[in-house]
Amino acid sequence: MELRFFPINIFRETPQVTFFDAGIGISNGSDVVIHSGEAISPPDDLKEEQYYVHNHQIDHNLVITGERKFVLINPSWDEPHHVIFLNRSMGALEIPIGTYHRSISGKEGSIVLNQPKRDKLFDPAKEFIPQKLDKINLVNARKSPPVYWIYEKNKIKRVNFNPLERKVKTHV
Repeated sequence: MELRFFPINIFRETPQVTFFDAGIGISNGSDVVIHSGEAISPPDDLKEEQYYVHNHQIDHNLVITGERKFVLINPSWDEPHHVIFLNRSMGALEIPIGTYHRSISGKEGSIVLNQPKRDKLFDPAKEFIPQKLDKINLVNARKSPPVYWIYEKNKIKRVNFNPLERKVKTHV
């Protein structure tokens, strides 16, 4: 599984103004998610991590201000655990159906625009229920070494780190 990022198109940027097209052609929704200061979504429950998982929505999350760390867990992927340090320059992160995900803002908070693709069975009452990783395949996926995604030198970089080997592998 390869994660996808949808680029933005910057029309004009000056020291105090940034004007860009953030449109995702396949989107049929538009959600704004504001974290005021340090926040985790969904919040932890009794010190256990919680995640969202969508069955009828593909997310396309674009950071408008600040930075947001996304943790993705999907046992069906060859590499089931990803950590993305998302900022606006990376474009919109696509989160496929069936992927457990959570996001974490730093002290400054962040604003994210999600332009999802929702199918006909989408029901907001069922799509946004926090979930625990309570199945063995999810627990094992969360324990697997994560693949990190960062933005460095104007490029999205995929970084594998294995503390046992003490090696860092960077893929551009």
